[in-house]
Amino acid sequence: MHLYYLGPEGTFSYLAAKKYFSKDNFNFIPKSNLYEVIKAVNSDAQSVAIVPIENSIEGTINIVADALAQQHVFAHGEIHLDINFGLYATSDSKVENIKKVYSIAPAISQTSQYIQKHQFSYDYVDSTIQGLEKISSDVAAIVPVGSGEMYGYTAIESNIQDYPHNVTRFLVIKNDNNFESKTNNTMLLITPKYDKAGLLASILTTFALFDINLSWIESRPLKTQLGMYRFFVQADTGLSDNLNKVISILETLDFSVKIIGAFHRQ
Repeated sequence: MHLYYLGPEGTFSYLAAKKYFSKDNFNFIPKSNLYEVIKAVNSDAQSVAIVPIENSIEGTINIVADALAQQHVFAHGEIHLDINFGLYATSDSKVENIKKVYSIAPAISQTSQYIQKHQFSYDYVDSTIQGLEKISSDVAAIVPVGSGEMYGYTAIESNIQDYPHNVTRFLVIKNDNNFESKTNNTMLLITPKYDKAGLLASILTTFALFDINLSWIESRPLKTQLGMYRFFVQADTGLSDNLNKVISILETLDFSVKIIGAFHRQ
């Protein structure tokens, strides 16, 4: 069975995939960007993919949220991964000699205080591991702690992220909605049919009526006109009678509701 992830080996997506799946049972296939990961799993019924959906510092990963809304992919699990960055360079390099760093945009953002402190210039690559290709005497890469060693590089400083409690939530996605029967979390896409006052309040109130907690709420533009949004929610309940009642009420309030994920959350 194929498992697609944002590669190459050593990225946070790869580390998350290894945390959830065994390479003995899955053929790990790296892709160069998240769009290609989603495209691959969308067209391969015998596959899963690991994609980041939310970071505790940066918030929601929009390309993945939009894919859940617009493409035939569904969430079947989630993985929480601690995010620790290291500054990787040649073995004889010192921090004071580094002038420039490379990494992906979220990594640059999540280490911005460290970068500013050392007055590094910076530029972007498609994956954290790709930054290792840029290393020279005065150039370093910001890479997941422990991953640079896979390619023969050394971390000259570790845990350089701006905030110590940095966690990314990944989703396990497939191109089918045949969810397991025993779940305790459900992700829904709630789209208003037209704009009116109190849209979000109506959604929150309906879940509150049945004492269902929401652990994730996100809005994204409908992309049809300015000011129109759809809402993503993750409810702390499985595919239950109460959830069906919530959906029925929301539909009577002129919302379109689609279940985009269901899984057992640890």
